[in-house]
Amino acid sequence: MRCLYCHDVIKEEMTLITLFTKNEPLCLTCRAALNFKYPGERCGRCHQLVRKEADICADCHVLIDLYPAVNKIYTATDYNEEIKMLMHRYKFVKDYALSEVLALLISFNFKRYDYVMPVPVSSARLKERTYNQTSAVMRAAGVTYTNMLGTGKVKRQSELSKHERLSSTNPFYLLENVKDMNLSGKSVLIADDIYTTGITVHQAADVIKDLNFQNIDVFTFSKTQHI
Repeated sequence: MRCLYCHDVIKEEMTLITLFTKNEPLCLTCRAALNFKYPGERCGRCHQLVRKEADICADCHVLIDLYPAVNKIYTATDYNEEIKMLMHRYKFVKDYALSEVLALLISFNFKRYDYVMPVPVSSARLKERTYNQTSAVMRAAGVTYTNMLGTGKVKRQSELSKHERLSSTNPFYLLENVKDMNLSGKSVLIADDIYTTGITVHQAADVIKDLNFQNIDVFTFSKTQHI
């Protein structure tokens, strides 16, 4: 078997344990590199590196004031150099097999939530990429998800400044099949690929809060660091 990330042959010693378990298509070297997290103090909410440990960082204070619907935020790993390369290959080179690699990096109990909702991509972006990068990882991880939002957003978030992101009109809307649902007492997890400023997932939460969820949390595959 070859590693899906570096394509080297994975050499694994045969033992009673490995004999009855499914081989993972990710070598130990790549797993360690992709899971690397930068050392330092963190925001207790979004996991941003901060100069002094804080329950809530300055960025989170701004987001909470604008979009108070999000409760907790979870991330699998930092947006390190290896993750950056993986995401480039996965999203822009269309290396769909890397959805399996991302799924292997996720250690999270999705079953705690009544609903898991991937952040949508626009029809134009879907045509360009041929798949929603977040939904594909959910499928690879065996996670049942529900599409609740649509978007007409075409510009990539990386093309916008932080001020432009904050001042932009919310690009998300409820899909017709969920618009009249009342999900009082239910919990939902919003899933996305990269948490940069956090505005995307908070805007998504601001729209689905109209479904009366009791709790809205966020999970992303990686978190950029900008200290």
